[in-house]
Amino acid sequence: MSTARSVARNTLFLSIAQGIRILFAFILILYIANVYGAVWQGKFSILLAFLNIFMVLASFGMPRLITRDVARDYGAGNQYYWSGLLAQGGTTVLVMALMVVIVALMPYPEDTKQMLWLAVLALPLFTLYSVSGALLRAHERMQYLVYAEVISAVAQLAVAVILLSAGAGVMALAVIRIAGIGLAALVVFLSAIWLRYIRRPLINLSFSKRLLIESTDFFGMAAFDALLQRLDLLILSVIAGEAAVGIYDAAYQLIRVLMTLVLSFTDAIYPALSRLYKNAQERFSLATSKALQYGLILLLPVAVGATALAPEIIALFYRRPAYALSADVLAVLSWVLLAYFVQILLSRTLTAGDAPRAAFRIIAGMVGVGVLVLTGLTVAFGAVGTAWGMLVVYLFGAILSWRASRDFELTFEIRCLARPAMAAAMMGTVLYFLPEVHVLISMVTGAGIYGVLAVGLRVFDQGDMQVLRALANIS
Repeated sequence: MSTARSVARNTLFLSIAQGIRILFAFILILYIANVYGAVWQGKFSILLAFLNIFMVLASFGMPRLITRDVARDYGAGNQYYWSGLLAQGGTTVLVMALMVVIVALMPYPEDTKQMLWLAVLALPLFTLYSVSGALLRAHERMQYLVYAEVISAVAQLAVAVILLSAGAGVMALAVIRIAGIGLAALVVFLSAIWLRYIRRPLINLSFSKRLLIESTDFFGMAAFDALLQRLDLLILSVIAGEAAVGIYDAAYQLIRVLMTLVLSFTDAIYPALSRLYKNAQERFSLATSKALQYGLILLLPVAVGATALAPEIIALFYRRPAYALSADVLAVLSWVLLAYFVQILLSRTLTAGDAPRAAFRIIAGMVGVGVLVLTGLTVAFGAVGTAWGMLVVYLFGAILSWRASRDFELTFEIRCLARPAMAAAMMGTVLYFLPEVHVLISMVTGAGIYGVLAVGLRVFDQGDMQVLRALANIS
């Protein structure tokens, strides 16, 4: 199978897996938001934020290292698995204790703290999931991640509705999340055994120690990346409280769906880029450049459309009047999506190109800038200021990532976006003056307008088509 087709297939599978998880989680969030209000949504968002951050800390960068190295040498997969599981198990125990202490120091209500303390039990389950999943990603068998997410997401939603409808408190949210991660871990683990990627245990303490040392840069990058993605929520929760978090998160959940697609694509292309960097560096540079171009061409109209239709989109999903402010947040976060795509793709490129330390320094710098910018703008403008802070931070990261990638001789040039930007601007103008219709009709109309304009303005020229045909022949 060609690299291009493999990436497309794996992007599809990862998008389906993540999409199913996001869809069911979004349904649960809508249920909480519309029945219990912004405060409960804020509590649930804080739970997810803490778990996301501390699961990444516990993984210590091990899954990304295992994926890269096993993708280059399938035969070493079993040794990497058991040594990685042992090493990550040790870091998980330390991170569990760290989470308990940090939660105790946070200025949250007592029920929120108890919910977070219970959620600590999800960390060892995630260790099993992440290391087993790393083997599946390395072998590019992403469809098994779909199976895990389907089973986990359906079970979580069903149990959540049952428990919350019965009047269970916020502790039920932690139980639901623990059960979901546990089910996903079991499915992924059994899939890797069935495919014979996991065989007889092979314990090598020296190799585990070596993996910990080699994963340091991956850990720093992944940890700061996870912190960065939820730094906005943590700062907002401390400064403005749980209700403000609910208002902000209502808009973020909509953008998160698209961020998930971006992340699925970058995760899918990562093993391919790792191989191309070793075997065909010209194609490595070409694949990265064209991924940047085509991704931005697709995301530009999304940002423009979400800005133009933000009030209608929020009203479609959230019935309570308190969520009206979420429209202003959504209009800003839609542009964060563009900078996020550039930064995350180039971060994967640096890692695949044996430059994880450069990617780590960039993420660390973004977190440092983010603490200052987000705090200042959140104090001044509340939830909307938090959104503007995220835009500043990701633009900063995108610029640094581009500068760090110059040694790869990428052929991407910003002027290639002139025509798509013109098409997106014209689409936005039409949507602004469009008579009042249902928001779904406006979305479909906008997509059609952009498609027609893209063809008319020749957004994809003959050279692009030649590149696509060339990529299809990469092996």
